[in-house]
Amino acid sequence: MDHPLPPGFTFEPFIDGPSLCLDGERIAFACPANLDPGAPWRLCLSPRRTPRYEFLASEEACRRYMAGWARQWEAEIRERCQGHLTGWEHLARSGGPVPEGRHPRPRSRRGAKIL
Repeated sequence: MDHPLPPGFTFEPFIDGPSLCLDGERIAFACPANLDPGAPWRLCLSPRRTPRYEFLASEEACRRYMAGWARQWEAEIRERCQGHLTGWEHLARSGGPVPEGRHPRPRSRRGAKIL
């Protein structure tokens, strides 16, 4: 079944199931959760952030979910995926704690040489 996608978004095959790409960058993919017959499908959504997982009944349900997600959150996904990230640059954007330059606990002096 055909699921309409915003411009620049495409479905492509990936390992055991479909993936959703934005301008060639994979932002979501689906695969069977395990090898049992009738196993649920695991959907991973990760547009340059910690992955979020959903479990759905079938590959078709995953395609519908990915298409709806892309339509609903198109602007936010495009904003998050703009520009090229290299190495660990995404950690600098996180706004997490900044190291103080020293270890937070004093180190033991036991066995240290005194000069």
